[in-house]
Amino acid sequence: MANSTDSGTPKCRTTAYQEGYQQALSDFGITELLEKLSHFKDPDFDVQRLHPEPEELDSLAAILIQQLTNSLNGKLISSYLNAQRYGNFDVFSSPISLEFPQSASLPSNFPDSALPPRFLYGNRVRLVPVSGDSEWGVVIGRFYNYAAHRCHWMWRYILWLNQASFSASWIATTTAWEEELEPYAEEQG
Repeated sequence: MANSTDSGTPKCRTTAYQEGYQQALSDFGITELLEKLSHFKDPDFDVQRLHPEPEELDSLAAILIQQLTNSLNGKLISSYLNAQRYGNFDVFSSPISLEFPQSASLPSNFPDSALPPRFLYGNRVRLVPVSGDSEWGVVIGRFYNYAAHRCHWMWRYILWLNQASFSASWIATTTAWEEELEPYAEEQG
């Protein structure tokens, strides 16, 4: 048969299977993981000194995936899903993002023209819940930032999350606009 492999499987089916397999590896981040492992270098480890075989890298990737699988917990998973679902993507890249208007100048007469901040350092606050999940903590900082969603400048606060907060298992601090916060008194128990 002119159009088959040694096993008797038609070449087009084998090629389609292989392309699908490679696409799945790419879609699920395995290709990127293998690439990173093959060039990994930090102060504790340089993979190039070991000259690993592709099979060794495959095995290492499988072990890392197994370790990740074994270390999953429900609170961590629900925190990530909550962040994705409600558009809180800034927690993945960096906790403070400065968005500027077309002119990056502060409002005229700043700080006199700015409304005084509603919350002070040390105030206990709660993020107004978008879902049933509870986030609260202590104000540890604030900055005046252009709020693109409101088209004007507003106070943005840096919060140190309480350990019982929904996201505290994977982040220690977060930021929030003043309009997203309300005073919070923890229940004494």
